[in-house]
Amino acid sequence: MPHDRLTTEQIRKKFKNNFDLCNFSINIARNLILGGAQGSLTEILDSIEKRADETR
Repeated sequence: MPHDRLTTEQIRKKFKNNFDLCNFSINIARNLILGGAQGSLTEILDSIEKRADETR
């Protein structure tokens, strides 16, 4: 997905509410940190988008 089209609105539509999105995002970030990965916000949003598609 091109970065210019990636917005929080697109990601938000994949969750029932903001709390589900927040909890999902925290778990993704926690796993990235525990795995020793470093990334930009764009890379984190890409990970959230990709994993939301896989799990939902």
